[in-house]
Amino acid sequence: MNHKGNYYKISRNGNVHTLSDRLPFNWKELFNWTAASSVFLIWFLGIGLGIFVTALTSIGFISYRFTAWIYYSELKIDEKTGEVTYLRKILEHTQKTELLTNKFDSKRLQFSELTRSGKTKFLMNYRTHKNNELLILNSKKDKEFIERYIAQINVI
Repeated sequence: MNHKGNYYKISRNGNVHTLSDRLPFNWKELFNWTAASSVFLIWFLGIGLGIFVTALTSIGFISYRFTAWIYYSELKIDEKTGEVTYLRKILEHTQKTELLTNKFDSKRLQFSELTRSGKTKFLMNYRTHKNNELLILNSKKDKEFIERYIAQINVI
């Protein structure tokens, strides 16, 4: 089972379920965004200032997307052992591994509602002896999909 949302990816490899927040590095999307913003900024600010601001915003946006593609995290749930592991990665190399629990319980997974700038997002937490903040979901649809997916995981 593989599922890709806009800002997360769920995959299954045997008994291990993986939830990753790695953003894809899509050249077509980067080109479209920078071209559209360039036209708008040049039209709104004028040629000289518009080109300067376009260059700065394009560099910033491409840097942000490149960094989000390089530096990401993964949540791994193993059905056989019941272990829940949180990994921080740079490219494909693991930088930090944190074992959240040895016995997975889907009831410990909680979603907190975040409202910023009029948009509602959801913070995914896994509660153990501490609050483990795992992922920010951008829509209620994504939240409900992940809740249904995790509820179907049966730990042996």
